[in-house]
Amino acid sequence: MASKFAVGDKVDQAFSNHAQGTIVAILTDEVGHCRYAVEMFGHRTIQIATEASLVARSNGV
Repeated sequence: MASKFAVGDKVDQAFSNHAQGTIVAILTDEVGHCRYAVEMFGHRTIQIATEASLVARSNGV
């Protein structure tokens, strides 16, 4: 399955008050769905997210 995002893309988490982060790795689960390791802005933590829970950040933000 092709990934919607690439390493380095800036994203928001749609379900978490639009927390911002950067894609640092792309993983694949057992059935081939993409999961994204996202370094969260301000927290310096890595969260694993599904494609459906992420939205691309607009360039102006």
